[in-house]
Amino acid sequence: MNYKTEKFNRINRASEGIILEYMKEWIDNGRPNRKPFAILSTKIPHTPKQICHHWTNKLDPRLCLSKKTPFSDNEKEYIFKWVKQHLKTSKKKVPWKVLQTKILEEFGKFRARNDIKNLWNLHRKKLDKQAKSLSSSLLLLSIYFMSQ
Repeated sequence: MNYKTEKFNRINRASEGIILEYMKEWIDNGRPNRKPFAILSTKIPHTPKQICHHWTNKLDPRLCLSKKTPFSDNEKEYIFKWVKQHLKTSKKKVPWKVLQTKILEEFGKFRARNDIKNLWNLHRKKLDKQAKSLSSSLLLLSIYFMSQ
């Protein structure tokens, strides 16, 4: 299938319907094959990766999307602590899929990986901005006291 022409196209409602129907059948039949997204890519003009991403972040019926159900303060704190701990002990990428499962176990909510990543990245940017502001203030104070 020629993916280049469809590379930047969003998955439309018709394709979503095909994905939902196929995935329901796949789950109901006990997940008989290991590559449902590869099979779906022969039915709609998108790559297996695009289909998988769309399923895991938008269509999976188990998802608790942040637009409908915002993160609680406890969930946010749990995510921030978990990611900080992971980054402290490992220089590898954050395993968002693992964190998604941990949140399900801890809070009973199956959150979209993108929602979790977006929450963390907003938090990280906020911390970076605060750190820059603090370092600027300290620099100004040191200049002020040096000139005294």
